[in-house]
Amino acid sequence: MNEKVSNNIKEIDIIRWQVVERILIAFYEYGSLKKSQVTLKSGLKYNNCMRYLKWLNEKMGFLEFQFTGDNKQIKSIHLTPQGISFCKNKIFEKENAFVRKSEEHLFA
Repeated sequence: MNEKVSNNIKEIDIIRWQVVERILIAFYEYGSLKKSQVTLKSGLKYNNCMRYLKWLNEKMGFLEFQFTGDNKQIKSIHLTPQGISFCKNKIFEKENAFVRKSEEHLFA
């Protein structure tokens, strides 16, 4: 895909994996989202959210952008197969391990 997010969006300095998880889970649960919906569901300000979305698209390959006909604006965003796989294998597996670990101590 040759289209990219605006070059005005700065590179992200520090990656907070809790934020990445919130964003990816929102896409996993709701499917295709618009930029404003992602900011609302992730709890991020618009500029920070766009920095994460750009990183998740360009560096990680977890998101795919669908642009309008003139390729000037993002119409919607959704997970790529790699993003779906990451959610299933890393995020949800980690949550299941936490639940199993906490259940072990319930009857101790």
